[in-house]
Amino acid sequence: MQLPDNILRAHTPTLDENIKGAINDKDMPRRSKWTAWCDVAQSVTGGLLAIFLFCHMAFTSSIQISKDLFWNLVATSGLTFIGGHPHEWAHVIFVGLITLLICIHGLCALRRFPSSYHQCRDMKNHVRLIHHTDTTLWAIQIVTAVVLLICVFPHVISMLTNPSGIGPNLSGVHAYHDGLLYTFIFLIAAETHGLIGLYRVLVKWGIWSGEREGLRKAMIVITVLMILCGAATALKYYSIGADQVKLGTPAERYVPQNPWYDVNE
Repeated sequence: MQLPDNILRAHTPTLDENIKGAINDKDMPRRSKWTAWCDVAQSVTGGLLAIFLFCHMAFTSSIQISKDLFWNLVATSGLTFIGGHPHEWAHVIFVGLITLLICIHGLCALRRFPSSYHQCRDMKNHVRLIHHTDTTLWAIQIVTAVVLLICVFPHVISMLTNPSGIGPNLSGVHAYHDGLLYTFIFLIAAETHGLIGLYRVLVKWGIWSGEREGLRKAMIVITVLMILCGAATALKYYSIGADQVKLGTPAERYVPQNPWYDVNE
């Protein structure tokens, strides 16, 4: 039996009812808070890792000034000022914490990844259709995330298993054997992913209240500068490694001419 029109159209929903719906909050099923916590964890770990990128660039680029400066910075991070000898466990703990941040960030971000070919195709079509800059940046982040997943773990594992190999000569040999192609791909993916992520965190949580266009331009400029600085640093390490390999003897640890600390090996 069909109800007459006067009963079917007895109530016309208001605008507020159309937007919010006619269901009370108490009638709606409770949703898990884990999604929100994952979102916060992803942003926090991503922000910390983006800051780490700047610190890491300053740390490694010190080789451009001198081998002594880089050696002294490595010695400081290894707590050489305590006891007059390097504590390799300090490097292991620090690299381990960074690796933990990477794992947490990656696991929290996985829920936003396309999980099938059809989702990848839909995402590609969506980006092409709407021509929205922030959506395009999000797609670039997904691509660079896949590249980082391949590149980052061999990088951190080598430092976790051989912390004594961090130094001007040995790091140079390591960069030489890794090759410039791997280094440049890793560099571009890391800086692009990190700076886009930092931009999205600033916008998402309302930390940046100005025009997005200005922030995007600043992000692009900083990304290019970081990549150029990283490329020059990578070439420096590569040349040091090439010189060590040409000697035809096992690479030896660098002995500084002007150490900040009296080292007792």
